[in-house]
Amino acid sequence: MPRNLIKNTPPRTLVLLLLGLASVVKLLWAMNSVGSCDVMLFITFAKRMDAAPMALLYERTTIFNHTPLTGWMAKSLWNATGHDDLHFALILRMGSIVADIALVLGLLRVRALTGRPPWWALCLFAASPVSIMVSGFHGNVDPIMVAFLFYAALAVLTGRPILSGVMFGLACNIKIVPILLAPAFLLYWIGRGRRSAAGFMIASGVLMLAGASYGLIQCPAAFLRNVFGYGSLWGGWGFTYWLRETGAPAFQIMDFSGLSAPQNEVMLALKIILLAGMFLIAWRRRALGGLDFFTTLGAAFTWFFIFTSGAGVQYMVWFAPFLLLLSPRWWLAVYLARYYQSGSLTPFPWDFSFPKGPEVPYWAPWTNLVWATFIALLCLRARSWLWPGSISPAVSASPSSQDKPASPALLEVEKLRHSPRSACN
Repeated sequence: MPRNLIKNTPPRTLVLLLLGLASVVKLLWAMNSVGSCDVMLFITFAKRMDAAPMALLYERTTIFNHTPLTGWMAKSLWNATGHDDLHFALILRMGSIVADIALVLGLLRVRALTGRPPWWALCLFAASPVSIMVSGFHGNVDPIMVAFLFYAALAVLTGRPILSGVMFGLACNIKIVPILLAPAFLLYWIGRGRRSAAGFMIASGVLMLAGASYGLIQCPAAFLRNVFGYGSLWGGWGFTYWLRETGAPAFQIMDFSGLSAPQNEVMLALKIILLAGMFLIAWRRRALGGLDFFTTLGAAFTWFFIFTSGAGVQYMVWFAPFLLLLSPRWWLAVYLARYYQSGSLTPFPWDFSFPKGPEVPYWAPWTNLVWATFIALLCLRARSWLWPGSISPAVSASPSSQDKPASPALLEVEKLRHSPRSACN
């Protein structure tokens, strides 16, 4: 793009142009590829649900770790596309492409209200190579979950507890992982009064209970085991990767289930540390709203990715909007590229990538770049994240010195957040 054109183009327009370009690239890639192993798994799940109740799928395989809503979405999409694999793969990824567009539009709304993040960061985010690979090629529902979670946080910024609860409940019905962030939302709204807390809890609780009711009624044990007990792939990320690298026989199983006793003990310890840390972050930052609430979610995700026992490549979009200025986007791009290339029979742009295991040594070491970045980020930011007493929401929500002064819309948001009627919205 010519330099003069960039200089003369309004920042918002430039962001939208980059978003449009990235969306076209994603769509073209989705139209001309099959995607990753996740697409094939969704097709397999849809076929089985078309032949038998979803409860049997929960009971007969631990690989089906999706919520009932996502399962029904896959089944409906399979039938709507006439049982055509390629059409199914395309429409599945179109949902993520639309979610990415909604996410950038939401960030533009935050920018209009607060003056942050800076335009250069929004431009990079709109054209993120990680987003292009996950939404345009991979094929999963993670970007949809992230979009709902982001709008739940945006409702915090604008002081709307019921809307926040609705968005949070929808996010949990796409994938269950946002429930780990429930303490951050609950403690924040509890601090804003009973009516705010009740509005959030009722809205989110009703949606989550409705979404989980099928599993809880039809196959509670299998549902809780598969969905709430899922620990991702052992041995490909963080602490479990390095334990496997020791060569100790007890840590060599690389799977989702059927692990050895020592592996299960390590996973349990990591889960306890993970949950305790995320609750501590939520508790210490419970009084902070505005943009600081986005930082709270970013800090929680940082802790999660340090202590989780496994992480899929599609997880790399989870934290992106909350650590917009800090996320290791380009390192992530290298890691994802190594992962997809190792399982693909064709060079970039890949048509189909299905990792089978022997190629793990080619992509697994790259996870350490991202994991180490999260550790460094925690070391640098832990003090401000856990001892934020000197930070006030009014100061933290204001633009940086390099940006324009706070807009009148921001002042209205601040009034709304502190007014009694905000608890009713």
